[in-house]
Amino acid sequence: MNQTFESRDHGSSDDSQILDVFGLLRRRKRLISLGVFLGVGLAVLYYALTPPTYQAKMEILVGQKSGGVVNGASSSGSVEGSGAEEDMLSTHIQLMTSRRILQAAIDTHDLKKTSSIAEVVRNGGSPIGYILKHLEVLKGGEDVARDAHTLRATFTDPSPIDCALILRGIYDEYVSYLDKHFKGASSQAVDLLTEISEKTIREVEEAETAFEDHLATSTLMWDGEKARNIHKERLSVIETNLLGLIEQESEIKSRLSVITEFLNRSDLENITDFDRMALLSDNEANRLKTMVDLTRGDSSSEAFQAEAPLRAQTVSTEYDEYLKLLMKERKLLERFNEGHPEVMSVREQITLLRNFLDSNGAKIAATESESKMQPAEMLSTYVGLLRNDLAHIQKQREVLETQSSQEVILAKKLERVEMKTESMRREMLRRQEVYRDAQNTLKELSFVRDYAGFSTDVIGDAEEQRSPYWPQPLIVIAVGLFAGLLLGFAAAMAAELMDTTFADPEDVQQTLGAPVMAHVPRFAAMKRGRRSPPLTVDDSVRVFHQPRSAAAEVFRVLRTGLLIDSKTSGHKVLQITSPLPGDGKSTTCVNTAMAFAQTGRRTLLIDCDLRKPRVARLLHLPGSLGLTDILTERCEPSEAIQETVQPNLFAISAGNLASNPAELLQSERFAQLLNLFRDQYDCILIDTPPVLAVSDAAIVSEETDAVILAVRIIKNGRRSAKRAVEILRQSKASVDAIVVNGYQTKDPKYGYAGTYDADSYGYGYGENNKAYYSDERAPEKQLESVS
Repeated sequence: MNQTFESRDHGSSDDSQILDVFGLLRRRKRLISLGVFLGVGLAVLYYALTPPTYQAKMEILVGQKSGGVVNGASSSGSVEGSGAEEDMLSTHIQLMTSRRILQAAIDTHDLKKTSSIAEVVRNGGSPIGYILKHLEVLKGGEDVARDAHTLRATFTDPSPIDCALILRGIYDEYVSYLDKHFKGASSQAVDLLTEISEKTIREVEEAETAFEDHLATSTLMWDGEKARNIHKERLSVIETNLLGLIEQESEIKSRLSVITEFLNRSDLENITDFDRMALLSDNEANRLKTMVDLTRGDSSSEAFQAEAPLRAQTVSTEYDEYLKLLMKERKLLERFNEGHPEVMSVREQITLLRNFLDSNGAKIAATESESKMQPAEMLSTYVGLLRNDLAHIQKQREVLETQSSQEVILAKKLERVEMKTESMRREMLRRQEVYRDAQNTLKELSFVRDYAGFSTDVIGDAEEQRSPYWPQPLIVIAVGLFAGLLLGFAAAMAAELMDTTFADPEDVQQTLGAPVMAHVPRFAAMKRGRRSPPLTVDDSVRVFHQPRSAAAEVFRVLRTGLLIDSKTSGHKVLQITSPLPGDGKSTTCVNTAMAFAQTGRRTLLIDCDLRKPRVARLLHLPGSLGLTDILTERCEPSEAIQETVQPNLFAISAGNLASNPAELLQSERFAQLLNLFRDQYDCILIDTPPVLAVSDAAIVSEETDAVILAVRIIKNGRRSAKRAVEILRQSKASVDAIVVNGYQTKDPKYGYAGTYDADSYGYGYGENNKAYYSDERAPEKQLESVS
């Protein structure tokens, strides 16, 4: 049922909050109006009783007169809002509001004669304290000119003449102090810097002479910029040469080690000339070739030169092919074993090429056999060359290491002299720099001696005020109005928080967490004359007496909603209860049952309020036999079922009152009875006692399909309604729908307006709910029928 009516009754949280604010304003408009009235009244009273005060204003442009450095001020002459200039403005504010300036202004301009300060003196007050209280100096302009390089000074006083006079006096004394202070400081700075400059030039001359004398007697070399230690430079060159010799020695030793290991192999008979030649690089082969040619003397013969191209081409071709095959064989052996087909194929090619070279070598080299050195001889010759080179390099190393040791000793001896020379040079440069700075500063100070300090130009002078600065009626009234609104709203919020009454049906729905299916208005009792026939049912059953009325239409709307929900949920047994007596649950139950019967559905109305039954009274039925008699087995269910004036509507009254109604409703016979009626009727409505009065409603809710809670918007009704819902939920029942009774409003969304008397159809028990728990009548009277 919650899902059925969720889209109809549940709005967005934002709309609910807005509506709640407007509802608060509507409900508490008297408190808010009272707060506004008090705020405006106090504002008017304040305006009438507050004496007027006047305010003089002055705007001052502050800048530096010169571009020099005076007492640490910035040398910039601009008026941009930089950080340093902000600090300068703060300093000027502090200066203008200092006690020294204020006291001088009072003494110089006779400010004690003004009416305001004179009254302060007569009362024993402090003139400086009075001025500080009413004086305000701010930096920057207003609005878009807030970063301007200006000061805004204001002074408030009851006298429009005195406020301007006092502010001008303070400004004049402030300007006078600036002129005296910075002009005297500038003259003192010029004298001091002149003395420092004369002393510095003598120190510079002394430092330069000492440095020249030192260079003349020193063994260091001077290149015009710095002193040179020649032994350090020589040592650097020697170390570089030693490093190169060490690298060459390492390279020769590694080559000798490789060749020596090769010659010491045990399988020399299997080593070919090509293997020996492979150990030589191009440079080494050319070196051996040149040496052989020089020793044999045939390198320049015509026959040798004529046969050289052919010989070179033949050897190059054969050796290149042979070396390529050898390299290919090594790569294949890294990947495959010796029996692999590719390895065997390459070895066959190597064998063929070697046989070819052996058979044709004599023919190719016939002309060179006399002059050609064999590979073994070349390799042994190359070893000898390497050893000679190694011996030569080692001899060079010994010589260079001896020279390095000597240069280290000589360089160490000159280090102390070098350090002293550098120190004297830095001292000379430092004194020269100090002398240049002093000269530059002295030139600037000499130029601005009579033009130093700050410029203060008045761009807005203090004038005699004609209209008071305070109080201003519009501002006072606006503040009073705003304060009154806050006061009224705060009072309204406090009253709202303290009030536990439901504001409207939406408040009921949000608080209890169930949809409101009907808003039953208040309606007056039917007007009847003396001669009118007696009523067959109570006049509160408007569905029967006035089927076209607004109240009857509300119950038909409730019936329609319940029928729609029953199609999806299958609910047939509906319980109607309320939090407290007087909420109109019985009237709602009877009208709803009558509306169901008018649709042609067989409807059964059961009065389970076994303490204060009301169904029989509303339907004008005899109450001799009822639910109590069925549960106590005094009669059969068919004997207690009574027909009503409305076709298809049947009712079971409470019957004779019992001393244990809760136990009867909790019995197994009651559950069996409801199961029996489910098969015989289309709809079953059960009227139960209020939830907070007795436990009967919670007991019955365990056997019903849905619970409908009738709530009346009364004073302090929120707590009782929430507690009733909690009790029902503790019994594993949920409130599926809410009916708001007796709600009167002009808003059409809450149903039909009317005038319903809330007290005419209540329980009439009084305010004490304990009447549900006890009955002081005699036991024999408890068995009497209720008519």
